[in-house]
Amino acid sequence: AMATGSVLEKGLHFLFKALTRECDSINILLTGKTGVGKSSIINAIIGNNVAHEGKDLGGVTRAVTSYKKKVNDINFEIWDSPGLQDITEKDDVITERIKKTLKQNCPHLHLLLYCIRMDRDRVEVSELEAIKQLSQVFTPKIWDTAVFALTFANRVLPPSEMDTDEQAAEWFKKRIKEFQEVIVRALVESGVPQDKAREVPVIPTGYHKSTRQMLNPR
Repeated sequence: AMATGSVLEKGLHFLFKALTRECDSINILLTGKTGVGKSSIINAIIGNNVAHEGKDLGGVTRAVTSYKKKVNDINFEIWDSPGLQDITEKDDVITERIKKTLKQNCPHLHLLLYCIRMDRDRVEVSELEAIKQLSQVFTPKIWDTAVFALTFANRVLPPSEMDTDEQAAEWFKKRIKEFQEVIVRALVESGVPQDKAREVPVIPTGYHKSTRQMLNPR
């Protein structure tokens, strides 16, 4: 889920507006495990009433779905890929099929959105392996225009013993940093230079009101 008016939402729309000066449509590849909130990300970017057409890769569980909509004079096409970790077939085979589908239907990919749940204790091994698979198939340059969205950040609550909002905010920032360090290591291991890996945005998202119990994840 994504907070209305969040840094991610505002930043992406600024980027999209700039890109539309050079191209007719903004193409986004969305990936992540089942249940990480990809549908909410789609709806936050292009609205709840999205028109879609399925791009079947050989079965329902392998389908790459294309969502198209025009929002504020911006044409969007979001390619929602199956979670590489959710399919019994080998990851490299599925990733190659995703690449083939995009090559046939998407002339230029502007953004990769990789969704990871923040309300879990850690980034799962399968999610880190998927980062390496994407790098191998698309080359590490795919991360030049990528964003990691830490979903369900509204469910990440500070320890009860923290007395002030300042303490809770620092704790929350530390949690983001912990996720970022794991992601950076995976990127570097997949061939991304260290400095480039640290430039890939890692941004928490989640629907909530700013309160002591639910900090504003920005």
